[in-house]
Amino acid sequence: MTMLDLAVLTAQEIDPKGNQSIGWLPGLYVLGLCIIVGLLLWSFAKMAKKARQPWEGEDETPRKPEDDSTS
Repeated sequence: MTMLDLAVLTAQEIDPKGNQSIGWLPGLYVLGLCIIVGLLLWSFAKMAKKARQPWEGEDETPRKPEDDSTS
């Protein structure tokens, strides 16, 4: 390391080994993003479950290709 590198590290108070905590505010941002992603996944699963249900007036049993005999 050069003297300039050491001067920058000491001025910024950064551990040269990279052992520095991220702090409260970034930690809260990460926690908030995790919660938002969890809510989006829950909503997606809920809507996917609703999309698999038959529409109004539609048969509840799925049709098979064998049932469509055109002869």
